[in-house]
Amino acid sequence: MMKTLKTIFTLAFILPLILTSCLTEKKKTIEIKEGLVGIIGYGSLMSLKSFEQTLGHKYTDSIYQVHLNDYSREWSYFLPINDPKSSSTDSLKYYGFILQNNDSIPFDGIINLNISPKEKSKINCILYLITTDELLNFDKREFGYQRVDVTDKIVEYSFKESKIYVYVHMPDPQAKFDETKYILIKDLMDLITNACDSIGMNFRKEFDNSTLPYPGQIVSYQKLIWKQGK
Repeated sequence: MMKTLKTIFTLAFILPLILTSCLTEKKKTIEIKEGLVGIIGYGSLMSLKSFEQTLGHKYTDSIYQVHLNDYSREWSYFLPINDPKSSSTDSLKYYGFILQNNDSIPFDGIINLNISPKEKSKINCILYLITTDELLNFDKREFGYQRVDVTDKIVEYSFKESKIYVYVHMPDPQAKFDETKYILIKDLMDLITNACDSIGMNFRKEFDNSTLPYPGQIVSYQKLIWKQGK
């Protein structure tokens, strides 16, 4: 009896180690060349065309389909048209309106895609490799987002001698937004979903399943007008 209990306790201790070892072995190691870093695209950066526009030339390195652990994807970046933190009192302001029948309905800003930390959650995305100089171009593009190191959050791979980054918007906890006055531009959503479709049907399905839908207005850019004023 004692021998049986000892065997059970031994297996109970060893089995998790074996399982952990097996999971670790499934994770392939990518050795990234010196001077290169990884960048994760989970929204518009999944579009190769959009990515190359910021890159400034044709992308010729490897493209990896990966999953990012402990993050959820959602339309949660509220971007005011006229941000009081970034506009001086003397500068011209922009005002946006939605054309609806014969009316012009004002709106306060637009919604962008974002990710936020969430344990036991993961999203599908794309991994590119770029130089540290090229990374600066993406820092400028992703204005309002912060570059976050997620090297240890990639499900499929581990990496040698390099870092993997993703852009995350960190909202001001004191800021309050009226969701009814913010819009999601349909053209942006189409850019992202078309990129998913070009990768494959399963990739698109997983994107839809791992992205919280936006409950507010979705408006085509063609139905928007902009005015300037003080």
